[in-house]
Amino acid sequence: MAHICPIGGTLINEPTVRVVAGLVAITAAVGIYFQSPIIFLFLAFDFAVRGFNKQGWSLFRYLGIKKVDIIDVKAKLIDAGGKKFASKIGFILSVILTAASLLQFSVVVNTLGGMLVLFATLESVLAYCVGCKIYTLYIKLVNN
Repeated sequence: MAHICPIGGTLINEPTVRVVAGLVAITAAVGIYFQSPIIFLFLAFDFAVRGFNKQGWSLFRYLGIKKVDIIDVKAKLIDAGGKKFASKIGFILSVILTAASLLQFSVVVNTLGGMLVLFATLESVLAYCVGCKIYTLYIKLVNN
């Protein structure tokens, strides 16, 4: 049986999502390298505004839209439900990473940061959304 992501009702452009995920992966990798709470705080902010309906405030979304416009990629509209859920997971991870880097818990920063880089890279390179898979399970649990 094919995987079907629950519908949230809002459409977004997949190429933009993939560019944003690439920016997240690069930024998180830099945050891990420098163990920087400022970088993780920035990621938390950007995830929060994308996940909690203030997309206009997202620098990554703005840059993603501009990049897609410049390279003139054909739009591919997808449902935003799973992506918004993934942004909320990214927000939680980024808050934890901010605290862990402030407390100099480098093992936590390296582990959770590595997960964030992996998930963002999967989205950017393969259009595989781990957060969407979790969202699907969440919806099934809530509806049963």
